[in-house]
Amino acid sequence: MARDRRRASAAGSALTVPQLLNEAQRGAASAHVRYAKMLWELALSDANGARDQLLAAIKWFATVAEPTVYQSRLLNFMGTFAAEATSDDRVTFVECLLVPLVDLTYARDVTARWRFCQLLHALVGNLPPEAELSDDVLDSFQEAMEDRLEDAKPTIRAVAVRALARLPNPGTDEDFSCCPLTQAMLDMLAAEKSKAVRKAVLATLPCSTFTRKVFMERTRDEADDVRKMAYMALAERVPLAAMPVDDAAALLRGGLNDRAAPVREAVAGRLVAAWLEEVEGEPLRLVHALGVQAHPEECELVLRTLLDRGVASAVHLGRMAESEGLGLRADFGQEGVLMGPASALFWRVVCEWLSSDANSKGVSAANKVGAAANIDAAAAGERLEALESALPATVADMASVIAKHAAAGARYRFSTGQLMQLAAACMDFADASGRSAASSMLRGLLADAPAGDDAEEAAAWEEAWHSDTWLAALTLFLRKVYGSAAELSDALLGVIGSIHRSGGFAAEAGPAQVPEQAWLHALGVAGLLLGQLRSAWPALNVSGTFGLRDLLDSIIQPGQLHRSAKVRREAVRCLGLYCGLDGIPTSPAGHLLVLRQVLLTHSETSAVKAVAVQALADAALARGIKDVDGLVEPEMAARYRLGLNNERPLSRDVELQQHKPLLGLLLEMLREWTERFEAAAAGGDRKQASRRSRSSEGLEQQAVLGAALVQALARLVRCHLYWVQRQEREGQLLALEDLEVIEVLVDLVVLYFNPAIEAATLVCQALPVFFQHYAELTPEHQQYLATAFLAAARTAAAEDKASGRRVTAATCTSAKVMGFLAQLLMTPYRGEHNSKQEAVGHEMLVDLVLREAVVCSSPPYLPEVPKPHLAALCRVAAALEVFPVGEVEDGATVRTLKQLARQAWAQVPDRAMRKDLDTLLERLSSRAAQFGLAVDPFTPEEVDGLLETLLDYDSSGLLADYPLPFDAVEVPQGGAAPPAAARAARAPAKGKTPAKARGGRRQQAGSSSDDDEGSDSAPQMPESSDDEGEEGDGGAHRTPARAPASRLQPGRAARSTRKPIVDADSSSSSSEGEGEEGDSDGEEGDGLALLENSPAVVRNSKARRCSADSVSALRQALQENRIS
Repeated sequence: MARDRRRASAAGSALTVPQLLNEAQRGAASAHVRYAKMLWELALSDANGARDQLLAAIKWFATVAEPTVYQSRLLNFMGTFAAEATSDDRVTFVECLLVPLVDLTYARDVTARWRFCQLLHALVGNLPPEAELSDDVLDSFQEAMEDRLEDAKPTIRAVAVRALARLPNPGTDEDFSCCPLTQAMLDMLAAEKSKAVRKAVLATLPCSTFTRKVFMERTRDEADDVRKMAYMALAERVPLAAMPVDDAAALLRGGLNDRAAPVREAVAGRLVAAWLEEVEGEPLRLVHALGVQAHPEECELVLRTLLDRGVASAVHLGRMAESEGLGLRADFGQEGVLMGPASALFWRVVCEWLSSDANSKGVSAANKVGAAANIDAAAAGERLEALESALPATVADMASVIAKHAAAGARYRFSTGQLMQLAAACMDFADASGRSAASSMLRGLLADAPAGDDAEEAAAWEEAWHSDTWLAALTLFLRKVYGSAAELSDALLGVIGSIHRSGGFAAEAGPAQVPEQAWLHALGVAGLLLGQLRSAWPALNVSGTFGLRDLLDSIIQPGQLHRSAKVRREAVRCLGLYCGLDGIPTSPAGHLLVLRQVLLTHSETSAVKAVAVQALADAALARGIKDVDGLVEPEMAARYRLGLNNERPLSRDVELQQHKPLLGLLLEMLREWTERFEAAAAGGDRKQASRRSRSSEGLEQQAVLGAALVQALARLVRCHLYWVQRQEREGQLLALEDLEVIEVLVDLVVLYFNPAIEAATLVCQALPVFFQHYAELTPEHQQYLATAFLAAARTAAAEDKASGRRVTAATCTSAKVMGFLAQLLMTPYRGEHNSKQEAVGHEMLVDLVLREAVVCSSPPYLPEVPKPHLAALCRVAAALEVFPVGEVEDGATVRTLKQLARQAWAQVPDRAMRKDLDTLLERLSSRAAQFGLAVDPFTPEEVDGLLETLLDYDSSGLLADYPLPFDAVEVPQGGAAPPAAARAARAPAKGKTPAKARGGRRQQAGSSSDDDEGSDSAPQMPESSDDEGEEGDGGAHRTPARAPASRLQPGRAARSTRKPIVDADSSSSSSEGEGEEGDSDGEEGDGLALLENSPAVVRNSKARRCSADSVSALRQALQENRIS
């Protein structure tokens, strides 16, 4: 009590500057305004004295490295003090205070630079909007902060960029495109590796039409906090009206489906709420503004988010529909009363949410007792009552509503599909009369086609039959209306028969005179039928006159020869679905051969070939790829003999490829497609690019075929183990060979890193999803990836060599491939009951990688091997998990790996590589101690035997097909390379890194562990860099104050290429620290780009950024006035 009275008394009397600062640190934020006014009184009465006392106190403040509540209060107080600068004399005092603070940002001590930048941010950032600083002060401040953007410490860079928030100039165009400071921030964001700095840049960067795309890109950043900041910045700075519809839909799709709950909460609570407020809180208007027909999934996601969060009450909406005649309870008997696209989707989502929530509440009530069960049961009943109020009384009434919308034409096609989905999900079709009414409506809908010359109606009708949304709605409704496959077959074959008769298929003129629209109509309904059947038996026993064989003979097979590519595409799709049925009345071999012939027809379009690829892949997955080859081979031989007797035999290239197995044909097509797409993307020789495809096809059309090939191959290798097990049970050849699986994996991973296919969006999206899912399946799948590791690395290295370009850390494809595969191999796989297991041990792969490293670092090969390639081998060897359960029989041993690591250590030319090998040696020693394994050094005889085996370790087996792409050179006697024995003699006995020379900031930035963040839950990835820490002989006498022009933003370009934006499935650390500093940013780096920021990477971190010794040294410097 006495202490409180003394403090109150002191606060009430005249205080000095130090006393005011002490009170501000101890007091709450509410007292800061009072203390700020008192400080202004002192400043205005004695400006020089107050400034000197403030600077003295601030210098002591700069000695505290640990963030505490007292330091935060002092910074907040200085911001409050600056906010009171409402007059010219007060602004002048702030300028007098800023001048020495700007100079102090060049202090040698890291903590001092950080604290002074914080103070500048607090002062400048909180000045009133009308306050104007002089040009001299502002220029010196901007120059100092721009220099600090190149500081070695990420925390200083983050504060510096936040301090520059008020300085960007929008220019005459008001979009900041001409502002140098904005461009510097964009360059910094592209190169920055610290998530804290990237977050600070997004919080500072002005958002305009020029910079909006950068915020959109950062919504796919690997760090949760950065993605969250990007969404929050867009929510605050970009209104919905100014956002393109496609970009708004992409934001909602990515944000509401984000893997991190805080990001999803920020999107729902800030972005969706801000946009909803713009439309006056009406969800229906928000859905309409988002383009419901173009983005139905995103609109549905937004509506479900609003319902889940209670922003919109589904129960209230359901009751209001009945009482006020809204939604499905409107009077559709009146002329012109129809539901628009937004309204139809809105009421579908509301009704589906009520049905789903009622079911979940009912299940919850069944699992509870007492009052809790009664509460959930009452909630379930309430939702069911609201659902009944929102829906029509009977299925027949619902069918009538759907029929009226279908008859309204193309404008209401989307609404019709939404209503069919609603009926299938929420209504009971047990009533026979209701099903009969719905069946009649469906028959009329399927048989209906636009008549007359209305081109818009015809185009909308055709688009509907190619729309996944429309076909999905039809499928759901068909399954509800027709309870069995026989009923479905009878109804749809009857519809196809009526189209066949009315379209003129059976006329004397023949199918050639049938309009294209009739072909598409018949084939569309046929595809709908064949896609719902598993067996041909129901369709072979229909009561009508038009059967399955009639469908094949008169529509599907003639459609494959039609002049229209659209008709051929649908016919090929139907043929593939037909081949997938059990018990078809014709031989599948002939149909499969027709599909192969489509692939080999050079004049065929990519869209038709893509459908044929999908059909062949479906057949291979249903029967086994070897069984498909076995079916086709006799038919191919018969067709070949027939072709020799014809006047127009098959061309030689088609003849040769027809006899290839299906896998070989798909791989050959993928390689040819890659070459053609590279030529088209590079704007090369169009004549050469169009030899095998029509020249009118653009990149987007060609990308469809590439995506189909990639997906087909991915599906085949993913299901390989299933067919291996079935092959063992049934005793017949069904599955691929293991070497064929490896070949596919190698081709796909090398394709993933081909920069020429970036324009093929579907391919670039399919590959990472496949690999991530493949690595998580079983340990056996990871072993296939491990087996493909060196083969893929050598293939990529061969392509780098063939390209003729200079291989650097940023362009080394083989290093990127090894980094990506290593990241996959460290992915925990899913065990039984979907439980996460530990990473698989890859000691056999580490053995091969070390042998590869020893060979590549030997004097004959070292001059030819790119340094990033060799560095990647060392990093991968240090990163992969080894011996998680000890040594296994017939596997690699700790002794062998340690000897290989020592040999590689003695040969590699870079200490960063030796650092990685040291990490491996320490891990091997730890595993040996854990399991009691032998670690005796090799005898000289064993060493000689091991070195002899290195010359032919890859001459047999898989690697024989993927030779080392580097040529050995003759090493002159007395060359620069030291003898291996001498290098080994200098090797540390226990894996310790030799002493390193100290260097400048380039070394400091990479290896200083003070700036790194880590996670103890993942395997450790050692840093690979020639870098050194900040402390030491060299660093102690060097002040990282003003970076030379050569080390400003352009110097960070190499780091930007190694900092990819990650979508989708990589995890990120949830904690926010000081940021991650990367490896050396020169061309001599390791190039293991995709591993540097992997979720499996762990970097060492320190709890404190400044030791007690450095604080004492700074205080001594303060007393000696040496801080500046």
